[in-house]
Amino acid sequence: MRILLTEMRRGEAKWAAALMGGAGVYYFNAESPGDSDWIGWWTQTSLQVQLFSVIVMGSVMSAAAAWGAGRAFRHRTRAWADTAARNGWSQALLLWLAAWLWALIAYAVFIAVAFSRTAAVSDVSEPAWTPLLLGASMMGLEIAAGVAIGSALPSRVVAPFAGILWYGLFVFVAFVPDTPLDKLFPAIDEFWSSEFEPNRTRMLIAVAWCLALGLVLTALPALRRRAALAPRPLTLSVLTLVALVAGGTLVAFRTPVPDSYWAVRKGQPAHPLCAASGRTNVCLWPEDRHLLPEARAAVRTVDSGLGPLTGFNREFYASGLDRPAAGTAELPVMSPAESRTELTDAMFSAALPQPAAPDCRPHLLKEIGGYPDTFLFEAAVRTRVGAPGEYYGESFGRALDRITSAPRARQDAWIEGAARNIRACRPVPGLPG
Repeated sequence: MRILLTEMRRGEAKWAAALMGGAGVYYFNAESPGDSDWIGWWTQTSLQVQLFSVIVMGSVMSAAAAWGAGRAFRHRTRAWADTAARNGWSQALLLWLAAWLWALIAYAVFIAVAFSRTAAVSDVSEPAWTPLLLGASMMGLEIAAGVAIGSALPSRVVAPFAGILWYGLFVFVAFVPDTPLDKLFPAIDEFWSSEFEPNRTRMLIAVAWCLALGLVLTALPALRRRAALAPRPLTLSVLTLVALVAGGTLVAFRTPVPDSYWAVRKGQPAHPLCAASGRTNVCLWPEDRHLLPEARAAVRTVDSGLGPLTGFNREFYASGLDRPAAGTAELPVMSPAESRTELTDAMFSAALPQPAAPDCRPHLLKEIGGYPDTFLFEAAVRTRVGAPGEYYGESFGRALDRITSAPRARQDAWIEGAARNIRACRPVPGLPG
């Protein structure tokens, strides 16, 4: 322990960890909840922490580890180190562990900052730990690779390329998804709403793969130099076998298209959180109960705007929740801090009827410039309820004005008739005179 603490004090990794710690604290504090897709959802917060730590901090710490591993060569003490009582693998493990511990300290700070921001939005305190374990083990693998590179090529010029190599690998994987590299070197940059949770089995197998391969990589410098006390073959063989089995298992798993390789869908809750007003109802996941006040206000606005009009979807279920009957609609919740205005707009969009036939082709309307007639229908509904809508030119505006300037009873008749026709895959009725 004393040797480890000494290496942590004198090693270069502490400066890299301090730099990354400052950058990470700024990064996790810079975004406002309203503009974020992670502040308020615990699983998405964990993914955000591991993503920054693996891609940014892991790459920098790998370069710092490579620099530290080359210290004995630069100081011309490599020959003495090879004759020490501790074998070459133990010395490499010491460098690896010292750098990794500094990275884990910064990692813990990131977790505290990010989780505190989510706790300020959501009262559901259920952090997801498996993505964080995966991020920690992936950083360990990156640092181990840095130690191996720094020992094999102990150059001031080569050390930074250990970090560049990792960053380039993650960029490549991002642009070429669905490859084995995507499974073996995970940096999960995905959006998971409340309907998903981590696939714990796959993540724990990936943790075993990263740690086993990292330990094997730290043994390679001693094997290459054939130091006086070489690594024990049995231990090295067991670790290699674990890495091969875990890595092969990850590659063998199939991605559950269209879902994520690293996520599974949650089971249906026994009691979704619902809010009703008049004829309109909305149901959310229990994890999104911090959105319930905004959802109640939004559902009152939608119910008041649609009034007694028929033909619209009046029951909304958040994505992933089972919809019990026809006339219900999926409500996408794209942010854990959705505002009342955003939820209202999403509900108005979900309320619009859709053709019952999946192969229904759009009906183009000459009076609005050849655009689909559903565009005019949506604009008429949004104008009626005072919600913002799209505008497609003067002819479109004239046609819309013919509807909105008609008496209220004729407006209602046209809107309800258009709703029925759209569901039946027929053109909307003729415009009011």
